[in-house]
Amino acid sequence: MEEQPVKLDDDGVPILENPLDPDLLVNPPPSAGPDLSNLDTIEQLLEADGIRELVNDLTEDLQQLVSWKIEAILKEELAKLIHSATEQCSEKLSEDIRTQLQLALPELVAKIARVKPEA
Repeated sequence: MEEQPVKLDDDGVPILENPLDPDLLVNPPPSAGPDLSNLDTIEQLLEADGIRELVNDLTEDLQQLVSWKIEAILKEELAKLIHSATEQCSEKLSEDIRTQLQLALPELVAKIARVKPEA
């Protein structure tokens, strides 16, 4: 499709060739489409295969979004709980580790001292 050149007046201002009727902007003519204020008409439109497919796609997308959001919230809350629990028992855990090291170190040092270095 070839574009037609814009017509200009003597001052170089474009000339409007097909002006709109201002009354049509205020009171547009009724559309030729279905009456969307009628519930029966809406239900019939929603039964179309294309619309059903869109609803199914939307349902799947929303289900995945809800699952993702629940998973994200649960991960965050579990991380907070684990962090809080480890902070609460960190002193006891440190004591237990220290005790185990103190019990094991003498024997480990003795074993290391008995092993001959390889030449």
